[in-house]
Amino acid sequence: MKKLLLITGDIATGKSTFANILSQRYNTNVFFKDSIKEVLGDTIGFSNREENKKISNASMELMFFIFSEFAKLGKGLILESNFHRTELERLHKAAQDNGYDVLTIVLFGDVEVLHARYLNRMTNENRHSVHLSTTIDKFEDFKRCSDYLKGIEVPGEVIRINATDFGYQSSEEVLAEIDVFMKA
Repeated sequence: MKKLLLITGDIATGKSTFANILSQRYNTNVFFKDSIKEVLGDTIGFSNREENKKISNASMELMFFIFSEFAKLGKGLILESNFHRTELERLHKAAQDNGYDVLTIVLFGDVEVLHARYLNRMTNENRHSVHLSTTIDKFEDFKRCSDYLKGIEVPGEVIRINATDFGYQSSEEVLAEIDVFMKA
């Protein structure tokens, strides 16, 4: 059966790194909303938060397009983003229509640890400017965003992983659980 693996969840949980690990493990292509957004930001540009949101929405539309193209070929795919409910529903519908099994991996963690990790990333990791137009550097805003993401109802088969530390990325128990889906 064709497989679509969705990686989502809290900010600063290591979603992109884990998606890369899984891409290598299963020899499957992976696309990241943030990477697409960076290309669009460099190409189109933006001068305020509203324009940045438009780039974000266009990035997600490209993710849907990428999946539709892979589906035409019957190829497996990994998509990574902090998906919203409507985006997850849309991907699940497209997957069902194209005969794909879907597994969504939801990463979460201690909000204080994640916020500290986020602040470090913003100040020390030379983040692209498309990711700097939010106000979630303030803990209350970050927590509100985290609470929103945690409240999203995820359709279909789901694995929830505590990403307070990055040990999950090499956990044989976690990887074996994903193997069951990918190899079925």
